[in-house]
Amino acid sequence: MSAARRIAAFLTLADEELHAARMLAGGAPRQAAYYLQQAAEKAARALLTAAGVPFGTGHNLGLMASALPAKHPLKQRVGGLDRHSGAATLYRYPSPVGRLPPPPDIATVNAEVADVAAFIVEVREFLGIEV
Repeated sequence: MSAARRIAAFLTLADEELHAARMLAGGAPRQAAYYLQQAAEKAARALLTAAGVPFGTGHNLGLMASALPAKHPLKQRVGGLDRHSGAATLYRYPSPVGRLPPPPDIATVNAEVADVAAFIVEVREFLGIEV
């Protein structure tokens, strides 16, 4: 698969996962938080792929930011999204004693939806890829 095709695929998935987060935000905020993390991750993976940086299968946005070249214009932006990294697993599994973490606040999820949406737009603009 060519890099351009892989980048486009990552951005398509980011858009779809953002859409899922929007749909779930009001009634299933745990799942919305998971899809927000996934949307941010896919957009970050598009940046990593465009920069020629292999990353593997991890979900940590802070590590993804660290893997970008030192002077990458979106390095800090990706690093700022590290607050979503825990949602890759936090809301998807009970604790060893069966407790569920409290769901994130719906207003917070909605604000994060807007921020991740803006990030995806920034990535698209940086890479010169239209919707």
